[in-house]
Amino acid sequence: MKMVFKIARYTMVDQMRAKSFYLLIALSIGLLFLMRGCYSADYVINGQPVESIWHVSRVIFQVIVMGMLLMVSMISMRIFTRDQNDGSVQMFLSRPVNRREYVLGRIIGTWLISSGFMLLLHLTMVLMVWSHTGDINLGYIGASIVCSVNLLFIVAAVCLFSLFMPDFISALFAIGLLCAGFVSDGGYRLLNSEMIAILIPSISGSSPATWRVFYPKLFMVQAYADALISQNDFVTLGPVHPLINVLAYIVLLISLTVLVFNKKSI
Repeated sequence: MKMVFKIARYTMVDQMRAKSFYLLIALSIGLLFLMRGCYSADYVINGQPVESIWHVSRVIFQVIVMGMLLMVSMISMRIFTRDQNDGSVQMFLSRPVNRREYVLGRIIGTWLISSGFMLLLHLTMVLMVWSHTGDINLGYIGASIVCSVNLLFIVAAVCLFSLFMPDFISALFAIGLLCAGFVSDGGYRLLNSEMIAILIPSISGSSPATWRVFYPKLFMVQAYADALISQNDFVTLGPVHPLINVLAYIVLLISLTVLVFNKKSI
């Protein structure tokens, strides 16, 4: 594992060496500050005034996560291709590093740098909420850590697909998995919400299809993160907690990536 963390550290340093990385951080934080007026705006739902800052901050939290999921898919799609083109993979494997350590180091390093980026943006948002309310909700921090599991899933999926497909197609394929899960689980939660139960009682309360129970629960992980922020009860979909579901898929994806990469000619 020592070599894995060395390669992970090298991956993080390599990403941070690019000037575009800091430019992207500055632009992202700048956008958050441009949106600060949304925190103090007045909103009315069903004729009742609501405390906007908590609702808006939860939406912005999820927007940050979605942006990071798209960004990390773009970063991950060229990890192996770039290393092979510039000779980095030969440099790593010529040292006392096996292929499993190389793959794990690259995946973990990409995940850590993207998770740190996302946490920085979430901390910026927490400070903005604190400046308006005087309160710090630590649920945002826990929720950010929970959502980093989705980032690891995307990194592992894109890395695996990039061994079979062109870079951009592998990223699109992983995003397609993400969107399918969001539409499926999000649609199921919507159809079983209290509002739909009142309007269309015939379709609410139906049991989910079997494939939905076993499909990667990326949407439900973010729903669980939102429950940590709002401190509301979380109702899962299926018998397994979404974090366990997604972690199981991550182990499977990384194992397949290592297996395929071991058989790949360098």
